[in-house]
Amino acid sequence: MSKAISVALVGADTPASQAVLDVLGEMPLALTALYPLTDDDEASEVELRKHSLPMIDVATFDWKKADAVLFVGAPDLATQYAQIAAEAGAAVIDLTGATDSKTGRPQRGQCIGLPHVLTSMISAPLAALKSLATIDFSAATAMLSVSEDGKSAIDALAMQTRQLFAQQEVELAGYPKRLAFNILPTALRGEEERITTELAAVGTSVNCLTVSRVPVFFGHAVSLSVQLSQAVTLAQVEAAMADAPTLYHMKAEGDAGIATPQDAIGGDKVWLNQLSVSVDGRSVNMWLVADNARLPARAAVLLLALL
Repeated sequence: MSKAISVALVGADTPASQAVLDVLGEMPLALTALYPLTDDDEASEVELRKHSLPMIDVATFDWKKADAVLFVGAPDLATQYAQIAAEAGAAVIDLTGATDSKTGRPQRGQCIGLPHVLTSMISAPLAALKSLATIDFSAATAMLSVSEDGKSAIDALAMQTRQLFAQQEVELAGYPKRLAFNILPTALRGEEERITTELAAVGTSVNCLTVSRVPVFFGHAVSLSVQLSQAVTLAQVEAAMADAPTLYHMKAEGDAGIATPQDAIGGDKVWLNQLSVSVDGRSVNMWLVADNARLPARAAVLLLALL
């Protein structure tokens, strides 16, 4: 058990912060204080372990009060304050990806980051398959919910949906094309390069990765196809996936056996579904869904326990 620590949560008014608060409420991490920080004057309070905590203006916060600082859901605040928090002596964990910080064990005076949530979703099944045979080729098509881009994107999708139903002109709200009832490729954002690099670093490279935004508020999905050097059976693949601690293989008959991003919301694992093996045993296909806020939130809280 780690010693009691004080934690500042930057971006405490964002949807991503709720997942962190939920995980903090469920796990036995000892806290001396939690400081919810925001730059939104209209934000009021958050709740942790049945206690209401007032929001604090991030611009006036004394960073020396915090043993650790989590940046969630607000990349601009991470860019502005992460280094300042680290220089004040806090262990900084960036969940936004804005600081391009390397992964590692949290230490005071340093800033670390987490892998992209897609890296976690894809690497687990690939690692399981590598225990059976050499991977000759792998391709992933990732469909990200707009919550990946924060509260403004969630608001934009809701606004565009209302405007379409009202037959009004649709505001793009910072995106190059409409989000509502559409699919938007996002290769120009650099996500594919980042995820590909992260996957290679942990030994689960992909040969082809496509990332897009879909009109879903929460939850990510990935279609993964893998070519193996030798034949395997479905039973072997299922056994390998069952041994992966971060995977949950959902198996059920009929409509109940269809896993969607909505089903995975609130879960701590990557849901695996629609698993199939080709007749020659060398091709494996699967469908993956996960709560894109919950997975990094749990990983961050586990890192806090290492302080």
